[in-house]
Amino acid sequence: MSAFDEALQLTRRLWSADDRQSNELRARHLQAVLFSSPWTLGATLLNVLLCVWVLRPHIGGIGLDIWALTLTLWSSMGLFGWWRGRKRSVQRVRPKVVRHATWNAAALALTWGLLPAIWWPDLAPPHQLFVALLVVGNLSGGAIALAPLPSAAWAFAGLQMASGWVALQRTGGEVGLSIQLLLLLYTTVLCVASYAVARLLAKRHLSEESAAQQGEVIGLLLRDFEESSADVLWEIDVQGRFMNPSERLAELLQRSPDKLARLGLVNALASLQAPGAGGVDRLRQTLVRGEAFRDEVIRVRFAPAAGEPERTRWWSVTAKPVFDHEGRAQGWRGVISDVTAERKSHQHLNYLAHFDSLTGLANRVSVRNRLAQLVEQAAGAEGRRGALLCLDLDNFKNINDSLGHSVGDAVLQEMGKRLRKLMRKSDLCGRLGGDEFALVLDDLRSTDEALQLAQRLVAAMRVPVELSGLQVASGVSIGLALVPEHACSVDEAMAAADLALYAAKAEGRGRVHLFTAELGSSQRRRLDLERELREALVRDQLRVVYQAQVDLKTWRITGAEALVRWHHPQLGPISPAEFVPLAEKTGLIHNIGAWVLDRACSDAGGSLQGLCIAVNVSTAQVQRASFVNELRAQLGRHRLRPGQLEVEITESLLMENVNEALQNLHAIKQLGVRVALDDFGTGYSSLAYLRLFPFDKLKIDRAFVSELMQASDARAIVRAMLELARVLGMSTLAEGVEEPAQLEVLTRVGCSAIQGYLTARPMPASELAALIARWDGLPRPAVTEPLPSSIQGELNEALRGR
Repeated sequence: MSAFDEALQLTRRLWSADDRQSNELRARHLQAVLFSSPWTLGATLLNVLLCVWVLRPHIGGIGLDIWALTLTLWSSMGLFGWWRGRKRSVQRVRPKVVRHATWNAAALALTWGLLPAIWWPDLAPPHQLFVALLVVGNLSGGAIALAPLPSAAWAFAGLQMASGWVALQRTGGEVGLSIQLLLLLYTTVLCVASYAVARLLAKRHLSEESAAQQGEVIGLLLRDFEESSADVLWEIDVQGRFMNPSERLAELLQRSPDKLARLGLVNALASLQAPGAGGVDRLRQTLVRGEAFRDEVIRVRFAPAAGEPERTRWWSVTAKPVFDHEGRAQGWRGVISDVTAERKSHQHLNYLAHFDSLTGLANRVSVRNRLAQLVEQAAGAEGRRGALLCLDLDNFKNINDSLGHSVGDAVLQEMGKRLRKLMRKSDLCGRLGGDEFALVLDDLRSTDEALQLAQRLVAAMRVPVELSGLQVASGVSIGLALVPEHACSVDEAMAAADLALYAAKAEGRGRVHLFTAELGSSQRRRLDLERELREALVRDQLRVVYQAQVDLKTWRITGAEALVRWHHPQLGPISPAEFVPLAEKTGLIHNIGAWVLDRACSDAGGSLQGLCIAVNVSTAQVQRASFVNELRAQLGRHRLRPGQLEVEITESLLMENVNEALQNLHAIKQLGVRVALDDFGTGYSSLAYLRLFPFDKLKIDRAFVSELMQASDARAIVRAMLELARVLGMSTLAEGVEEPAQLEVLTRVGCSAIQGYLTARPMPASELAALIARWDGLPRPAVTEPLPSSIQGELNEALRGR
């Protein structure tokens, strides 16, 4: 490529190219120009002052005054703009900024050019010499100052030269022609020099960028090496004896290298294995068979040091046989990895699937399972009676708002302890969520027995909770439903107990209310909603809005979740939490779901092209055999690529008819449609379901995200979920992100994407399209203060363990 072509390419890149690298290159060149701006603008003001002082007595009229005032205002505005933005660091600059700078340079050159072009012929030789020196000085200084931006430098130098040509042309003569040629030569040299400066700056920027990328690669390789160094290598011969045991291996197995050589792998592990564990026996049998194996987990126990508890660890052993060149077995070579953290994380997730992390009580899943057993026993030949008590703390919101969430959590923990003390061994106590608790009473002899227990609970909960010298007064309201008198199913029992609880609160709180038939009047609203819901689609009362999903690596909107809204003309806005369960119960969810899917696909193929649209589908929809055909038809009707659509399901789908649900989910994936698991960890969570079906995405519920900055266990849970998703090859999305600090934590722990009011509220498709159009101009939310040191420590420790 010739020097001229290189010059054109560099100029074109700075003038019009709009890619990331060109924008960064422009920023570097613009910063170089701005560095000398105060000096060049100050020199301009000084030159104007000298011109007025020297030439004003020899030039009549007000032309020179207007010319000088124009340049003075121009330079002053430039200095003010430089002063205002002097501390701002610009990383990327769009092409229009360079074009603007070029036009400014051209306008400034034209203004300066008026001096020689208009007044040169009428001046005396000494004054002509002054103007000539001024033109040459401006020509050289301007071209040098604007050299990082060749287009601006060339425009300034060319117009300055043109003004000199005009002045010399008006005077004529052989000397004037010679000076014109010299002026052309000097201008050419300055333009070539400005290109050389710009080219040098560009090469330097590209070299630094390349070096930074290489540094990132080297850092990644170093991190991989550090992570892999946590594994301990070992090698044994055909008799099982260690060969050349390392110091790290000796330290791990708590034996000297000499003793290890005599002891052997199996005996060394057997001496550390925890009582009752069988990992070493399986390992011995595998070695005898001569088969390669992977991740054979062994639970080991170490004798405690003075004043320390006994330590239990989990080791994963992986190895393959070693053969010589003739195929004869020479022994084994493998690694021992400490997988204690992963094991505990999996155990913790399994614990969360059945127990409440704050109080240690059973969670909603366990309560429903136990209640289902009670309903089945009550309907059977045994005829056992039972009851469900739904408890809700009184004034708990005021405690949270006035004293803080930490005090509220402590109150919930204390209430959980009191419930444990008062319940019978045969009963189950659980936390349903928030400040709601439930007791499942089994084998009741009479209704009075349940009422008396409920009254004791009310009395016990009235006692103020003492927290660090602070007495927090609360109370509890209880709704009581009998099984089978008031309910013949789990949902009926929950509904009856809830209605009774609402009645207890309406009577003044701190009370017990037994379900009665009169409480069923609250069902009338449900019936009214059901009737109106059947007409909502026909009357065009439903609408679909979208909430943006932002990728954390690129900080771009890559998807959106379709959400249905209902605004009734008389009843007003009706929450999806109220009408969606009703639609599922009545079967209307099929029509509503099909309508939402059609609208979402239509928008995905229209104003929201390029986004992956996520649609929530109910359990009833997915379990229908025709649902897969409906999906296929929608994709064809709206000419969508399958990857533009994502189906979100909840874990409840896998609780019933698992085989049928899995068949439909696999059929959906065969279409190319993505499948996401919504609200993981809040409902029917089970690691077994994650293994049964390869989900594309794991969505972290807003309940965990909202507590990221307050509760260390919430952060641990989120990290465990992210690690689990990473191991299983799923992407992750956190819902309900509302604070920059939450965004910072999620970014640092490796979450893939976010969704929440921090980035965008739910909005119609047209508004979302407009948001996407201006997204590049919106700043990424940043924390105003550093994260607390405790959270920083947790994140650093977690990153080191990954």
